[in-house]
Amino acid sequence: MMGLAIRNNETDVVDAYWKQLRSLSLKAKLQLATMLTTAALEEECLKDGAKPTRRVAKVIRRAEMPPTDAELQTRFDGLEVPEVPEDPEWSQVISANTGKTIKPIEKWL
Repeated sequence: MMGLAIRNNETDVVDAYWKQLRSLSLKAKLQLATMLTTAALEEECLKDGAKPTRRVAKVIRRAEMPPTDAELQTRFDGLEVPEVPEDPEWSQVISANTGKTIKPIEKWL
């Protein structure tokens, strides 16, 4: 790859490298894509003053007159929190589903 004669035009550089990249393995292409993406993101961060961009989401309540946090607190004060049920053993899950076919697969078959 080092033996490429590349002219100063950026599109010529990209075309020359693209011809060489086609011969690489999938693993090498993925590694290169990761490195290029990281470099591009770092360059963008440096342009913006080294601060990552953040999207601010505005939460909109859809329900009419939803209870406030204080109202919810008073509503549930004194109530016990229910216990979280234990997850079944994998052997129980497997034995419960053995021999059963999923309906969409039955239709497909």
